Amino acid sequence: MIRVLIVDDDKLVRKGLASAMPWKEFGMEVIGEANNGENALKFMEESKVDLLITDLSMPVMSGIELMRIVRQQYPHVQIVVLTLHQDFEYVQEALRLGAIDYIAKVQLEREQFEEVLGRIKTLMEQKEGSKAASAPDEEAEQADEWFVLYALNPMNEDSKSSSSAEYALPDQAVEAEAGIWYWSGSPLVSYLPDPNAALVCFQHLSGLDRKSVLQLIRGYKKSDLFYEFDPTESVLFVNAAELLHREKADRSFGVDQIKGKWLSADWIYEANVFESMIQELKGYKMPPIRLARIFFSLSDEWNRLYQQILTEPILIEDFFSSWFRFEEWLTDVRDRISSANTKPLFSKEIQNSIVKAMNLAQMNISEPIAAADVAQQVNMSSSYFSQCFKQYVGQTYSDYVRDIRMERAKEYLRNTTKTIQWIAEQIGYNDEKYFSRLFREQVGVLPSEFRQLSEGRTK
Repeated sequence: MIRVLIVDDDKLVRKGLASAMPWKEFGMEVIGEANNGENALKFMEESKVDLLITDLSMPVMSGIELMRIVRQQYPHVQIVVLTLHQDFEYVQEALRLGAIDYIAKVQLEREQFEEVLGRIKTLMEQKEGSKAASAPDEEAEQADEWFVLYALNPMNEDSKSSSSAEYALPDQAVEAEAGIWYWSGSPLVSYLPDPNAALVCFQHLSGLDRKSVLQLIRGYKKSDLFYEFDPTESVLFVNAAELLHREKADRSFGVDQIKGKWLSADWIYEANVFESMIQELKGYKMPPIRLARIFFSLSDEWNRLYQQILTEPILIEDFFSSWFRFEEWLTDVRDRISSANTKPLFSKEIQNSIVKAMNLAQMNISEPIAAADVAQQVNMSSSYFSQCFKQYVGQTYSDYVRDIRMERAKEYLRNTTKTIQWIAEQIGYNDEKYFSRLFREQVGVLPSEFRQLSEGRTK
């Protein structure tokens, strides 16, 4: 059964397509709906999808953006574009990104449903034909041990799927789906560790039919490979019997809770705290794309928090091939912040307290905390806190709070259409006129003028 996900910001369109089209007649089943690209990705993290039918014009994340991510993260998923207008520029872009067909809403009538689904089914079969033609021999089906090579690099919009020739695979290797090849017998004799590919040996497969084994190796890539792959090892050995009976990871985590922990300063100075937080994070086994989203957001917050001491901003990679690479990046971030924070005049405890104070100022920007209250929260006397903060950061606590408020105001002015009053309230000023006057003193122009200048630069 072909599992279908429908993505459209119009609820009536989604419900209409799901209920009116004769899906079952063509071996299809609608297993989910989403009103934008971001929610579609969340659904795909938890559910297997074979066919994605998506609108092009949607809020939050457009269909084109969704397609680019799906091509990278789920290259086996076939895509059909759903569009209200036959805007051929958009349609051509969608087809270039790998869509197999498009459906024009204005031309979709009941008597055409069978024709549309029939055409889609045929196109899917044609694209999958080369894979279906490569069936393994009887020996492979009965083998107790399979070798599987996973290509870890995502496809970009201008590239095709990885070729088996890139890895000098044996002749009997079969492509399970884009970027996954399997075979029985000997491993790759000349294979060396590769950060962009994982060679996995699945053992104890006897008793499983071919379909079950294929489900196992596909599911392993989705749930476990990212966290278990070590690019320094030539082969990763996996006990299939244990894998089948492995308990699913507890994913009942709160994103805000995770962000709160990683915005604290404890992990920067305490090695045992860092190790504990790393292991806790790894234990969630969240989908890699969700992990990347969380730390994209955190990297922005770290840059805002530590901008006074970092010589260069923290950058995060677009894609991590494995947890190994992610942990390397996170360790490097920790080293950069801790070395930038190291000042011989202060003990680690004092440095930690000052960073906590900076963090509190950032997180409570709408209702700033007075210096005396912050000093109490970080266990320092008010006078000593003020002295240490100025020496460590290079400005007084009140000046630091004012500057981060102005920087946040600039972000709101550049990236939102909210009123000046609303922006003033978000950064702790109830009086719009007072905020505007203070903004002009610090920036040189009124908030309204800054917004106009920013809009002019982006045109």
